[in-house]
Amino acid sequence: MFKNILRIQVEEAFPAHVKGRPRLLGFDDAYEDILQVVRTGMQWRHLHPKRVSYITVFKTMHMWIDAGLFRNAYERLLRLYRRRRRPRYCCVDSSFVKNIYGVDCVGRNPTDRGRLATKLSAAVDDLGVPYSLLCTPANQSDMRLLEPILAGVITAMPAGTPLYTDKGYDSAANRRICLAHGYHDRIFRRRTTNSRRTHAKRGVVERFFSWIDKYRRLILRYERYVTTYMAMTQLACGILLEARINAVC
Repeated sequence: MFKNILRIQVEEAFPAHVKGRPRLLGFDDAYEDILQVVRTGMQWRHLHPKRVSYITVFKTMHMWIDAGLFRNAYERLLRLYRRRRRPRYCCVDSSFVKNIYGVDCVGRNPTDRGRLATKLSAAVDDLGVPYSLLCTPANQSDMRLLEPILAGVITAMPAGTPLYTDKGYDSAANRRICLAHGYHDRIFRRRTTNSRRTHAKRGVVERFFSWIDKYRRLILRYERYVTTYMAMTQLACGILLEARINAVC
């Protein structure tokens, strides 16, 4: 489903020309080669396409990224999912991605002795489907990220949906932000005791990050620019969303 939506957008953005040399790299081969790199984490030079060089696949992926095709395909599939299912609650959390070659959107990770990293924040529903993704430098506080995460939600959730977060988001300003966006505030307070029961619903966002880690290219940030890393993340999220649609819808 996600692949078919992406195929339609690629054909619309880059139509085949009658004149000139025929294209040796078709959509199916390019998609499978890109997905292989994202799943295995292999280096591009170790990729062996059937009819072209790995550089052609690399350039094709960046053509799709510059046109915003991965983001648009995921947004279309998420709106389809939203029409079929109503989420029961929403969870927000963040995870650190260690930096290798990134030059933008990096900061000192306070949990890793100040090494450079990128923070990936996500807002997911009760099945772990991400409604919003945000990349920021690692040294930005979670307390300041709730507003941009909720503002970047692709399709709005029903009014009054409970929003669960950990204590890192606890502030009076964030509670007002939840109210302004139509969510029911379920932010854990700082002076409460942790228990398995309090974190039962919030565990769905932790499972989302663990599922993302199965795509080896996303564990460490090898991509120079954050837009490339986000496109690969949206590709992985599109496959996750397709599985959820087939399972529950």
